Amino acid sequence: MHHDPMLWLLQANDTAYPSGSYAHSFGLEELVESGVVLKPDDLENFIQKQVIPALLTFEIPFFVRAHQAAQTGDTQTLLAIDAELDAWRIPAELRDASRRIGSQRLDLLSQLDPSDLITKIRETQPRCHHLVVTALELSSLSVSHAARAFAFQAIASLTAASMKLMRIGQTSVQQIARRTLSTLGEKIDDSLSQPPDGWFNPLIEIASLRHARAHARLFIS
Repeated sequence: MHHDPMLWLLQANDTAYPSGSYAHSFGLEELVESGVVLKPDDLENFIQKQVIPALLTFEIPFFVRAHQAAQTGDTQTLLAIDAELDAWRIPAELRDASRRIGSQRLDLLSQLDPSDLITKIRETQPRCHHLVVTALELSSLSVSHAARAFAFQAIASLTAASMKLMRIGQTSVQQIARRTLSTLGEKIDDSLSQPPDGWFNPLIEIASLRHARAHARLFIS
């Protein structure tokens, strides 16, 4: 499959790829329930002001480190990044969501591309964070393409969840995705060379904590 990495990228980023992300709203469900995100404008503002800054300052710089380690087969660095991501994610719900999706992708990856590195990571940490597993998945691509694919997954997961939670149509969702991805595309290259920086995002953290105690839930997180 790695003879044509772009075809593998299309498969790994396809909505039919069983990543398990469809079961998670990453705090969005509680934000809708609490009235913070109710309209398309609210959703776009949430992604622009909360999600994209977190991607640019925190997750993508971490992804770059993980991608470099995956390309060089540096197992220890990959496991260290995985542990550090765990420490950064304060709500257990966000940690668990990331690890659930990561473990599902890692299980599938071990069947589709059973390399020595993937086997070793799976044996050592079978519940790896989604970011680390995606870096492993896309290590045959350039870091620029791989990071964009990872960022796209984050935006696409939220916009897909929004259609189950809000009165919003597919056209509105795609318009929001187009604008937010455009914003991301204008800034992502700068984040590829930046060290990871913490992103204080209490809105998502509080929503995730409250979601665990909700009387009714459509999503796991």
